[in-house]
Amino acid sequence: MTTIVETTRIAERPDALWHEIGRFGAVGEWHPLLDKVESEGEREGCRRTAEAKDGSRQTERLFETDAEQHFYRYGIESTTMPVRDYVAEFKVQDNHDGTSTVVWLAEFQPEADEPKATEAIRDFLRTGLNNLAAVHGK
Repeated sequence: MTTIVETTRIAERPDALWHEIGRFGAVGEWHPLLDKVESEGEREGCRRTAEAKDGSRQTERLFETDAEQHFYRYGIESTTMPVRDYVAEFKVQDNHDGTSTVVWLAEFQPEADEPKATEAIRDFLRTGLNNLAAVHGK
């Protein structure tokens, strides 16, 4: 299993930040590599379908969500990426100083060229978090 953890510090309180970015379908509003995201909702078991700017599509299922803890966990059901058993967590942590740390963790089993698949996922997570930092401030 490969694990990737990307983080960024944001100059915003966690409750306010979670309200803006914490919905399961909200990733389409702030991730610059995504063209469109359709979500069935925020309940465990809901699906979201993400379409990237390059035309690739991915379907994910929400496994667990806790708005009070600013956290959700999801898995990929279908993707063009050469990975399997992909599970990720997205959370906003309180730094207790008026700022937050956004943590995006992904665990998966590469099926093909491991370094290339791993770097593509790392780049996707990092690009999203870098955009959040640019929009919300560090």
